[in-house]
Amino acid sequence: MSYARDFAHPDPIVREVIDVWLPRFLGGGISIGDLTTTLRRVESWTDWGREWMVTGEIHESRAAEAAAAGRTKTAAEAWETAARCHHLAYFLSVREPAVHDAGLDRMLACYARALPDMVPAVEKVTIDGPDDLKMVGLLSVLRPGAPIVIILPGLDSTKETRHSARGGWMSRGFSVLSLDGPGQGEASRWSAARPDYERAISATIDWLETRPDIDASRIGLFGSSLGGYYAPRAAAMEPRIKAVVGNCGPFNWAECWDVLPVVTREAFAHYSRATDLDNARMLAEHFTLEGVMGHLERPLLVVHGDEDPLIPWQQGRRIVDEAGGPAEFVLVAGGNHGISNLRYRMVPLVHDWMVEHVI
Repeated sequence: MSYARDFAHPDPIVREVIDVWLPRFLGGGISIGDLTTTLRRVESWTDWGREWMVTGEIHESRAAEAAAAGRTKTAAEAWETAARCHHLAYFLSVREPAVHDAGLDRMLACYARALPDMVPAVEKVTIDGPDDLKMVGLLSVLRPGAPIVIILPGLDSTKETRHSARGGWMSRGFSVLSLDGPGQGEASRWSAARPDYERAISATIDWLETRPDIDASRIGLFGSSLGGYYAPRAAAMEPRIKAVVGNCGPFNWAECWDVLPVVTREAFAHYSRATDLDNARMLAEHFTLEGVMGHLERPLLVVHGDEDPLIPWQQGRRIVDEAGGPAEFVLVAGGNHGISNLRYRMVPLVHDWMVEHVI
C-alpha cells in the first residue's frame, strides 16, 4: 500500500484539495483508510462528491446494522462518521448542484440519527432573527449558569464539523453553541453568505438571553477561516461579546481572492449566490474589516499560521493592528490554514486564553 501514490493524485484540483486540507480531514475524524480508498476511486474532481457519498453510505450501513442489533453507541459513532464523509462530498463540490445538495442532505440526515446518543449531549436549536434571518445551532450545556462560547464555521465548514470539538471547551468550564449562520451549512438552504454577520450574532445572543441554563453575561466568540472574519466583526458591533478569537481569518476577503484555490472561489460564488466568479469577486470586496475594527474594545486574540496558503498571515496581523482595544497576535511557525496541522500549538492556547478573558 502506497499512501504517497494516493496523495500524489493526477488531477490538479484533487491534488490541491489534498495539499491544502489533508490535516483538516485527518484531524476532523476522517480515517486515512477511508481517505485513501476513496481517492483511489476518484479519477477527477468531478468524481469527488459522488465517491465520498459512496464512502458515507458504507458507514450508514454499519450504523444501521449496529442499531438493529441494539448497539446504540456504536450506531451513533457510525452515523457521525457517515456525516463526516457526506460533508466531504458536498463542502466544496458546487459544480453539480444535485450532487452538492444530496451530500448536504445526507450529512444532516446522518447527524440527526447520531444526535440522541451523542456524549456530551447535543441539542439542535433554531434561532430566528429579524427580516427572516434564521440560524440553526448545536448546543451542549455544561451546567446551568455556565459561560458559553459561540463557535462559527467558515465558508465550507458547518456547525456539525465544529461541534465535534466541544469537549475541549466543556472541560474548561464552557457550554458550547456551534452556529450555521447566513450561507453556512444547513442555513445555506435558505440564505446567502453576507458580510454583516453581526446581525446573526445579535439575534443569537437575544435568544441565549431567554435560556435560563445559559449565563449570557459571559459569552466568548470563536471563528475560523472566513469565520475568523465574522467573529471579530461581530464582536466589534455587538458589545455583549466579552472576548473574541479569530483563527486564520481575512481582514479583506477580496485581497485574498487571487491566491485562493479554484474550488474555494467556486464555493464562495455558490454560498454568496453570485451569478459567476466575476460577480463573486465583487461581492468579496464587501467582506472587509476596514473601518470596523476600531469599534472593537473587548479583548481580541488572532492566531494565524505563517504557511497559510489561503489567507496570508499579514491579514490576521492587520486585524489586530486596527483593533480599538486590547489585542494579541500569535503567529504559529509552520502552521497551515486553520493551523490544523499543528493543533497542539493552537487549540490549548485558544482555550486557555478564552478562560482567562471570559470565565
